[in-house]
Amino acid sequence: MAPTRILTVCTGNVCRSPMAAVELDHGLNEVSPGGFAVTSAGMHALVDQGFEERVGRLAHDRGLEAAAAHRARQVGPEVLRDVDLVLVMAREHTQPVLQQAPRLLKKVFTLREFARILQYVSTDAELDAAVPADRAERWAWLVRQAPRLRQRVPVRHPERNDVVDPYRQEDTVLQQMADELFEATDAVVAWERRYAQRHRASAGTGAAAG
Repeated sequence: MAPTRILTVCTGNVCRSPMAAVELDHGLNEVSPGGFAVTSAGMHALVDQGFEERVGRLAHDRGLEAAAAHRARQVGPEVLRDVDLVLVMAREHTQPVLQQAPRLLKKVFTLREFARILQYVSTDAELDAAVPADRAERWAWLVRQAPRLRQRVPVRHPERNDVVDPYRQEDTVLQQMADELFEATDAVVAWERRYAQRHRASAGTGAAAG
């Protein structure tokens, strides 16, 4: 079964988007092994550069060994061709992505917005009950539902949809990025864990009954 393909996007592809990618790839595949392929790219990528040094240390401290192999790459039609979902780090990245791939109109969200949508699904009884058991079907369902659900999770301050850019900024900005980004990635992984565990529990109960 093909994995769900997620692309994270920021500006230079050396701070926010690669951190989100390695965090999500590690967390989601830990829950559902082989179920996800999460990669990253930048709108103005510092091509072939690795993680910004401080962000790389942050990734290392979180045990994300894949971070060492990262090399920045540019967003382009080839990168966008086969993705199922695009998670941009800030609102400013949305239109440049859509200009290159209009077909992704209903599949591009900021990371923080998408995390709130998932949390909303878990707290709405009707939606919660409708989440498919199969991993591929679950994420296809989610991507179909997300465009209309974004209207149910508005924020008073739109900048709260963004993850702040720490590139060449003070350490306080780096910490802000970490707080914003990890809160969102943790929510995405927790959502998958909730429904994967529910599916496994249901399958186990069915097997026992048989």
